[in-house]
Parts: sequence; structure tokens; C-alpha cells
Amino acid sequence: MPNTTGADATHVTSIDSGTRLSVGATTVILGSAAWSGGALNVMDQIVPPGLIVPPHYHEKDHQGSYVVRGTLGFLVGDEEFELGAGSYIHRPAGKVHALWNATEEPAQMLEITAPGEGFETYMLALSSLTDSGSADPESVRVLAALHGVHLVPEPLAALCEKHGVSPAGGFWK
Repeated sequence: MPNTTGADATHVTSIDSGTRLSVGATTVILGSAAWSGGALNVMDQIVPPGLIVPPHYHEKDHQGSYVVRGTLGFLVGDEEFELGAGSYIHRPAGKVHALWNATEEPAQMLEITAPGEGFETYMLALSSLTDSGSADPESVRVLAALHGVHLVPEPLAALCEKHGVSPAGGFWK
């Protein structure tokens, strides 16, 4: 009998059958961290026009983003990048980063996080916080810090002004 659970099993999902989160316009877990023994997580995300995910860093998580559709701006350390569909960027653990959509069209990206377990747990908790109606900047900051994600507010105002974007209450709904 084939193995159907755990890191050595084959898993197949789609945008319609993934775990939908109340984060961003649309965030769907396509690749659960449980499937790889916590090694990685894959999410499909729609970033609405005018939104910035505020600057932050992860203690342990490396992240990569593959832009599927549209154009996204990224801050990694002190460098800014503008990536169109078909582009990929790596954001190392410990390095401050942000992303935004300065266009008038939604952008779509696949976000790959390694290790994936801690970040996935954070995103699930953030979605629950949002669903409870309790998400606000302070509760999100505290929750993020508990999961090794630390907000860095200093560059936010300059990025918003420069690119015409806003956190619009946060990356939560």
C-alpha cells in the first residue's frame, strides 16, 4: 500500500484545493510544510494594487518569490528591485525585506519559504487572528515576533511615498 502521509509521500494540490488564508487579497497554501517534514512551504499570493507588505525580517526563514503575473517591487537590505512575470528573487533569513504592488493591476506570486513550518504556523495564526476580527498593527506585531518575524518600521514611510503604496491596514483583511 502506498504511503499517503508524511514527508516521503506524494502530495498534489491546486489553487482550488489548497488551504485558503485570510491574508492579502488571496493567499493559498499550495505546499504544506508538513509534506516536507517542515522543510518548505509554498504559497500562491495575489498582491492587490497599491499594497505594501511592510519591511520585516525573519530570524530563520529564507524566502523566494516567483512572480507569476504583474509587477512587484521588492526591498532586500538596502537594494530595491522591480520584477515582472517570470522573475525570481531570494530574500535571505535575517535580511530586512518588503514587497509592494505599485501598479494598477493585481500581481500574483509564488512564495517559497524554507524552513517552512514556522512561517506556515505564523500565517495560519495570522489568518485566525484576522478571522476573529482582532487583527490590528499591535496584535500582528506581537504575533509575528512570537514566530520569529520582526517588523522594521523605519523604511516604511519613505517606501510608501516613493512608490505610492500603503499598508492599507496591513496584509490582513
